[in-house]
Amino acid sequence: MSETERRVEFVIPRLRAFFTPAVTAILILIVIGFAFISYAKDFTANYLALSAGGVLSGKIWQLVTYSFIETGGLPMLFDGLLLLFVGSLIERELKTGGFVLLWLVVSIFCGLLWVIVSRLAGANYFGLGTSPCVYGLIAAFGVIFRTRMFLAFFWMVQARYISWALIVVGIILSIPQPIMWIWVSGALVGYLYIKLWKRIEKASVNTGVQSGRRSFVDID
Repeated sequence: MSETERRVEFVIPRLRAFFTPAVTAILILIVIGFAFISYAKDFTANYLALSAGGVLSGKIWQLVTYSFIETGGLPMLFDGLLLLFVGSLIERELKTGGFVLLWLVVSIFCGLLWVIVSRLAGANYFGLGTSPCVYGLIAAFGVIFRTRMFLAFFWMVQARYISWALIVVGIILSIPQPIMWIWVSGALVGYLYIKLWKRIEKASVNTGVQSGRRSFVDID
């Protein structure tokens, strides 16, 4: 093989590699949430779903619980697969603590934005779904892996282009219900989170070098 030829190797990870601790826990919570909305709709609407009225009356846990409840089998399957494949990659990069923090930051930010928009519109919309957090993971995927090639739609595509494509699709699909753009804004939160994380990582490495201590960077 000449030096100008490029070789592409396909590596199929073991199934258990996708089931990282946080991803597995979130998938379990999503299944539980689906059971709640299927068999305890009133309880879900009053205590678990996101609403301006609920949050402003003291049910601040709704800013997190809504992100574990899917409204249907198809959204749960789609978001679950993205969480499994994209989320596991990100968790291995950020470690479990960093991944969970990312999920919570996106969930709370988008939840607060939902409350603000609902109040400004004079309505009490109910918000459900993992979509905002999944969009946050999609953006994080594009930033962390940027030019790494992945198989998508039968082509090898750079991570950043996969990320942009999924975000654009989300924006287009939300046109009939513009309030759903709040969920897509989770991508912006994910992007900013990873940018900050990278800056902190770089600063910690530089500090270790300046102080004469050994610093280790986890590069996969």
